[in-house]
Amino acid sequence: MKTHRFWMLAVALLAVFAMAACGGGGGGGGGGASTTIQIATDGENLAYDKKEFTVPAGQTITLTFKNTSTAQQHNIVIVKGGEDVAAKVDEEAINAGPPDYLPANRENIIAATKMLGPGASETITFTAPGPGTYYYICTYPAHYAGGMWGVMKVSS
Repeated sequence: MKTHRFWMLAVALLAVFAMAACGGGGGGGGGGASTTIQIATDGENLAYDKKEFTVPAGQTITLTFKNTSTAQQHNIVIVKGGEDVAAKVDEEAINAGPPDYLPANRENIIAATKMLGPGASETITFTAPGPGTYYYICTYPAHYAGGMWGVMKVSS
């Protein structure tokens, strides 16, 4: 009889854990959820159409970047920090040169598209880092310095 109760309790506990793992609670963020973001260039301006977006920490992010320019190349590079890290990545990217203007050492990069020609788009997937503020920039020479950057805010 004691063995029977033990197994009943074990099955009940497993059911509770399984429901919790499948998202039975109402909590927010992380745990297998995903977010889709769309960002484009602002026509011929050295700017993105979104200056800021917010995502939950630990969540899978699918970001589609579209270059709406008819004449310029652009990319989007999300860096592991703010303005200081963005400036460092931009300098390393310019030194790396074409075709993608991305540094060989990606330790300060969360995610990046390749350099896209006019009208092209690319989708990238990454996991949002811990809570904080992270810059995204275009690493084509002089674009970041010209104002082509934005902020990804990661909430807890």
